[in-house]
Amino acid sequence: MKRTLLLAAALFPAITYAQLTWHPSTTHNQGLPPGVKVYETKDSLDGKPFRAFYLEADLQDPQLEFVVLSGHGKRYTPAQFDSIENHNTLAVINTTFFSFKDNSNVNIVMHNGKVLAANPKFKQYTTRGAFGINRRRQPDIAWVYNVGKKDRPYAYDEPVTPLINGTDTTYREPGKRFPRGAHKWKMKEAVGGGPVLVQNGQAFITSKQERMLNEKDFHPRSAVGYTANGKLILLAIEGRHKGIAEGATFPQMAKIFTDLHCVEALNLDGGGSSALYVQQQNTIKPSDAGGQRAVPTVLVIRRK
Repeated sequence: MKRTLLLAAALFPAITYAQLTWHPSTTHNQGLPPGVKVYETKDSLDGKPFRAFYLEADLQDPQLEFVVLSGHGKRYTPAQFDSIENHNTLAVINTTFFSFKDNSNVNIVMHNGKVLAANPKFKQYTTRGAFGINRRRQPDIAWVYNVGKKDRPYAYDEPVTPLINGTDTTYREPGKRFPRGAHKWKMKEAVGGGPVLVQNGQAFITSKQERMLNEKDFHPRSAVGYTANGKLILLAIEGRHKGIAEGATFPQMAKIFTDLHCVEALNLDGGGSSALYVQQQNTIKPSDAGGQRAVPTVLVIRRK
């Protein structure tokens, strides 16, 4: 989706980190169909130890399905979601942020066109980043808000920002006509996260607008993006392993995605939740001592 981002250059100066070298993962590519490939790197990143994997999948491959799976009030590890699917999945990645108190998603979740969870409605009215695939298998990343009592998802060409008039600040709720580019977000499968990292093939990090700060902290990360020729990119960055893999910042992630020629990219839940599980094997080593963390929602690639 074409977006006009007038403030991008002013808000985010050019990122100059060295480009990583990626190699096919021998361990994870065995047995995968031609439309799915896994790559890994152990290059240092900005002078720090680094380890990451990304999976590339052809969104138009008729042999593949891309679906969102929910625990419906329960949390499962990616390996458990795979087991529930009788090991028919090719890959599983964690997605939304969530509440440990009641296992609820705190981002939008859609499956088969139905909204299972809505983006948070803060008093300051925040449009959060989300990734979706429509029924024609076309991907999109947008700032999304669930409008009205039925929580209908609307997407916008820009994140909502407060209206400032002198010393007065007014927070206006997003709706069917505000902010710019408001339109119904007609996705078949969708998950939220934040912040948006890339738009129009350039770094455009809206952590401030999405009220997600600490963009320069190093953590394990999960993220999703896509290229202009219809390739889905699932990225998992290992972290919190001193001297081995220390994670990445939002600006570094944006650079990784632009180097991979993604036109849009979105950060997902990270830290101990980060996991990319391919053919019943971890890629990155989870940062939690107990291994994979249980999460309420995952994005799955499986054979059709």
